[in-house]
This record gives sequence, C-alpha cells and structure tokens, in this order.
Amino acid sequence: MTVPRSAVQKMAISWSIGHYHGWGVYGLNLVLAMLRRGVRPRLLQKPGAMDLDPLQARLMLQVLEDSTDYLRVRLLHPERMLRDADTIPLIHSDGRLVFDDVKFEGRPPIGITFFETARLDPKPIERAKQYARIIVGSRWNERILREKYGLPNVHFVMQGVETTQFYPSGRRGLLNGRFVVFSGGKLEFRKGQDLVVETFRRFHQRHPEALLLTSWSNRWVDASSRFPARWVEGFPEEGSEGLQRWMSRHLPPDSFFDVGLVANPRMPDVLREVDVALFPNRCEGGTNLVAMECMAMGIPVILSANTGHLDLVADDRCLILGQQQPVVSPVTGELMEDWGESSVDEALEALERVYHAPRESSRLGQEGHRFMRDHSWSHQCDQVIERMLE
Repeated sequence: MTVPRSAVQKMAISWSIGHYHGWGVYGLNLVLAMLRRGVRPRLLQKPGAMDLDPLQARLMLQVLEDSTDYLRVRLLHPERMLRDADTIPLIHSDGRLVFDDVKFEGRPPIGITFFETARLDPKPIERAKQYARIIVGSRWNERILREKYGLPNVHFVMQGVETTQFYPSGRRGLLNGRFVVFSGGKLEFRKGQDLVVETFRRFHQRHPEALLLTSWSNRWVDASSRFPARWVEGFPEEGSEGLQRWMSRHLPPDSFFDVGLVANPRMPDVLREVDVALFPNRCEGGTNLVAMECMAMGIPVILSANTGHLDLVADDRCLILGQQQPVVSPVTGELMEDWGESSVDEALEALERVYHAPRESSRLGQEGHRFMRDHSWSHQCDQVIERMLE
C-alpha cells in the first residue's frame, strides 16, 4: 500500500545502516521500503559501508543529502537536541532493551528491539512505556514484554531476506570434493561457535573431506563474548590472523576457512557452495538473519530450539536440536532464563543425517526456501512501517 501524498511522513533512524552487520542490513532495507511507500527517511547516524547497485545508490544519495543537517548537528554538537515535529524517530535498543539515548524530539518515538535476556532492569522498561509502539524481532521478545512486564503495545515482525539474491541455484564448484558445513554470526558465547567447533571436530574425524566454512568476523567483542573452557581453549585475538591461530588449535589444517567481512549482497555466492548450515545458538533475540538467509538458499539448516529460533523451527523445514539444557553465563555465573545449551551429540547426529541422506536433506532445504519466500525484506519492512503509521 502506497501512502497518499497528503499523508507523507518523515521517519528518522537512530542506528547506522549498512551491509556488514545485521542491524545495518535491517536499517538499509527499512530505508528502501520507506522510499517505495513515499515515506521520507532521515539518518541520525553516519551510515556504514554499503554495496549498492547504481539504482540503489541513486536513491541513497538523496537520503544522505536530506540527512545532511541532522548528521552535521550530531557530529558538531552531540549534546544539542534535534527537533522536528513532523518526524517519527525509530530508536533501536541493544541486547538488554537499553534504547539509544538519541537527542531528538519529534512525534512519539517507536522502539525497535532484539533483546537477549529475559531479565530486564526497571529503568529501560519504564522508558519503553513512553514509546508509541515497540517492534520486536521474535515471539519470545513479544511474550516477555507483554506477559512478564505488562507492555501492551508490542508487535512481533520477523526480519526479512532479500529473496531476489538469496535463492536456490547451482554451485560454481569452487570447493569441489568437499562436504561443506557453514556457520555464521558474530563470534561470541551466545552464538555457540564453541559447540560448532567441537561438533565439526568429531564430524571431520569420520569424514576428512569435510570443510568448516565460517563467517565469524566480529567487531564487537567484550567479556560476555568469551567461551567457557568446556569445548574450546581461549578466545581469538582480534583480526583474521588471530581467528586463524585459534581455530588451528582446535581443528586440523585445511579443515576450515573463514570468509572474513563480506557485504550482505555477496553472501549468496559463498552460500551456494554449502551442504549444510549449523546453528546451535544459545539465544537469539530475533530470528537469526544468517539462518534465514541459508534457508532461503535451500540449504538444509540445523537449528537449536530456543528463544528466537522457535519462530523458524518446524520438522518439515529444518533439523531441530531439541535437547536444550539450562545455560549458565561463563562471566557472571547466573542462570540465563530461556537460553538453551544444545547437545554436541545431537548436532553430530544431525550432520550425519544430512551427509548420509542427501535427498531427504534437499527436501528439507526446499521447504525452508518455500517458507522464507514469504518473508522478503520488502514484505517484512512493509509490515513494520504499517505498524508505525497506525
């Protein structure tokens, strides 16, 4: 539905858009959806790197020109309050529901959040009550805010996938002869790459032709990122060489390769070479964009049955890691409510199932593709915008 000219709105996005991290991809697609609907986007943060086609670049240049005054004030006078009565600010939060402290006044703000803890502090909850609406990235997030904290105006809208780029297609044969296991997501305890390493180590002992292909680059490392010592030793030093050394301590030479930072539109070329994707994540505030993109490609996907993943899992479209044990934070020692610890044995069994039953696995991949076909970025962002304009 196109917004009538008389009802044209302006919306300001509080986070940096771009092609190299999940929030950036989400924001960039929201901007493109706004432009299609006659909504005028404004940026409150300098955008990150983007890999745009010429037509997208033409549109984005206009957005940047329209945002110049906002960006200049934010850069030169970060404490000055920006005011624009005709603009709805979209404010995003971190993994604890702490929303950006944006110096902006316009129409009642709308929060967009993918939080990763069920135990929220009173202060951000009180702030969230002041928002016109809260858009969340999973039914798990929605349930927590509605049922546990009594916030009524909360709406779940799943992320999307660029279905014109992420779809089943033939391989290029660049990894010919290898059985390729893919794992993606920033390197941290929550994402469970320690479980991936141990599962693949055992799988490779049985199948020496197997290759672990990873996309684990992480620009946001803190103490909570680090793994416990059960399956792996230490944590990688910053940079690709540090990751290489760390993986070499756990896996045989030539059994792994990390692709580094790749712009989102380039990832389909990587994923076309993949046989199976493994996501034993302990928690997802959203629905795991990388897993959704693998499903859209028709890749059989192994998913942990917890938190945001529950919006993706179904017996007819993925392999489910149903054995979920309680998770204790390796940093604080607290029990992480609703998180799940996947079984390495069950993950190994799932990899073996894909390896030995390619037809069945292909059918699962195709069902996953059909599911994601109904969740394009354009469709999902339209849902977000409709919620904002209610």
